[in-house]
Amino acid sequence: MNDGRVRAAIEQMEAWLSDVAWEPDPDALAQWEEEFRMALAQAEKGSGWAALIARAHEAGRMLEARIEVVAEARDRIKAELEAQEQGNRALRGYGANTR
Repeated sequence: MNDGRVRAAIEQMEAWLSDVAWEPDPDALAQWEEEFRMALAQAEKGSGWAALIARAHEAGRMLEARIEVVAEARDRIKAELEAQEQGNRALRGYGANTR
């Protein structure tokens, strides 16, 4: 069975997802996806194929959830930085008016 590359890619994704400190890197994910798609295209799709597909789908759902959490954190940080910048502008303006 020549599905080893597909299995290895799925196992890599599962390992990343099992690490609570892992944050998705767009470049690494793009490279992983390219390799995964090549492995899929060349796979023999043997007797364990359905189980591999189920694992891949579960890993995909877990990745989407992780990306969503990271995006929410990014949005909160961005909003916080914007609020701080607005406060800094207000303080600069206030300081200019009191001199």
